[in-house]
Amino acid sequence: MKRIGILMCFVFLSSLGFAAIITLKDGRSVSGNILQKDAERVKIDADGMTMTYYADEIKDIDGQPLAPVQVAQPSTPAAPRAAAPAVLTQEDPAEKRALILKFIDVFGTRKNMQHNLDGMLAILAQKRPQDAQRIRDRFKIDEVIQRLVPLYDKRFTSKDLKAYIAFYSSAQGQKLISGIGDIMKESIAVSAEYLKEKFPEMVK
Repeated sequence: MKRIGILMCFVFLSSLGFAAIITLKDGRSVSGNILQKDAERVKIDADGMTMTYYADEIKDIDGQPLAPVQVAQPSTPAAPRAAAPAVLTQEDPAEKRALILKFIDVFGTRKNMQHNLDGMLAILAQKRPQDAQRIRDRFKIDEVIQRLVPLYDKRFTSKDLKAYIAFYSSAQGQKLISGIGDIMKESIAVSAEYLKEKFPEMVK
């Protein structure tokens, strides 16, 4: 599917940063234009999608480690101050949105949606090729993903999303995702066999 809007966005944002290759500690590499970089996080534009990676998951950027935070040490002890009242921190909407999109990709939601759509259209094209083509032209996975963002935003905090991303980016997390997919496929056959045993009169 053509993604003209995303391509235009990518072209525009390309002028705001510079291309870089980020190597993650789990072995993956991502590339894109750096939009923001500090000792805690790096925000990049990758194919029109804004993604944020944190220091604890980054191995290096273009072969160079992420610079640590430099904290100045006072020469003399500072005078004690009264503790400030606790303030509830508010989440950065843009950062949280980037976390949601990253989790959607790590969890395989986008990949599974595309796989299911391709499978459905392949079947439909055998009998109704014009309808299949019309759906392929109009149905945009990215548009559906954007509508899913509020669902994640309502249920998970940024802290939750960071933890989920860290786990599902790991080898154990990816194994779990793959295993669940296989179990779901096999469970259909198990359920069908169970129905045959319970309702033999319905089996022709």
